[in-house]
Amino acid sequence: MKYPRLIRAADVRRLGQDPATLARWCRQGELERVYHGSYVTAVEWQQLSRVEQYGLGVSAFNEAVTRPAVLCHASAALLWGLWIVGVPGRTHVVTETRTSGRSTKNIARHVGSLSESIVRCGPFLLTDKLRTTMALISELAFPYAVAICDSALRQPVARQQVNAFRPIGTLPGAEEPSWTTDGPQGPALSVDELRLAAAKLPTRAARNRVNAVINFASGLSGSAGESISRAKMYELGFPAPVLQKEFTLLTGKSANVDFWFEEQNVAGEFDGKGKYLRGDWSGGSMEERVWAEKCREDDIRSQGVRFVRWTWRDMSDRGTFAALLRRAGLPQR
Repeated sequence: MKYPRLIRAADVRRLGQDPATLARWCRQGELERVYHGSYVTAVEWQQLSRVEQYGLGVSAFNEAVTRPAVLCHASAALLWGLWIVGVPGRTHVVTETRTSGRSTKNIARHVGSLSESIVRCGPFLLTDKLRTTMALISELAFPYAVAICDSALRQPVARQQVNAFRPIGTLPGAEEPSWTTDGPQGPALSVDELRLAAAKLPTRAARNRVNAVINFASGLSGSAGESISRAKMYELGFPAPVLQKEFTLLTGKSANVDFWFEEQNVAGEFDGKGKYLRGDWSGGSMEERVWAEKCREDDIRSQGVRFVRWTWRDMSDRGTFAALLRRAGLPQR
């Protein structure tokens, strides 16, 4: 999408006008402050999603600093299309030393190299996919680390590729990167790449924690919700499901279910709203998609399969999620 043009205090000052006017318009609700000295009109700001607002804030920061920032962690993950949950609260950047700037309310600084494993995406420099993945799975709780790792291993879908990544030495292209993607961007990582990176971690505890995520991860997962569901099933002591089990429908077409518990003859499905809104689905209103989903489930049920479905809210409560799975006939250790 085309992001709104930033209104900068520095530009206003160069035109001989008082930049304090911008702050006054902001207080009056006509402008929205995106970053220190950078504004957009309130109308344009309200038309953006929360992720788009975040991306515009990163752009404003990137233009304000004297040296190009290197994005990392959750900020880089959004451009790579990795499955982080929610919108980051701060812009995450790399700093080479602990004395070159401290984290603030809006900026989180992480010590690391400013020259190794860096790529360019439009006007942004960021850590490459492997470095970004390793940073996040080293820090996040197990279910959320699994979601990141699953998405890093997932084979990209050509029609979902909207961001281009180039070597660090190339000049910025004219393209405007997208902060909202329908799937992971760039080539998939391999398990071997992740294990080699894990072997370089400084402590045994860190290596063990990260390898537990890598060994559990799967590129077959279809969304963050599916990944977190699977990780929580494991933590709660439920059997490991088969992912993306294929069934043949009465029409002769095939359909996959998110989870298949063969011994119990139960199919599990994570119901996230995005499932019906994804841009890569072909045609049809939301009502038509929901109806098609119901018909697909009814067809599979007619083959003697039982279904259990859950939402983000169900999954967020361990007791509710465990009770729901037990009620479907799944054994719990």
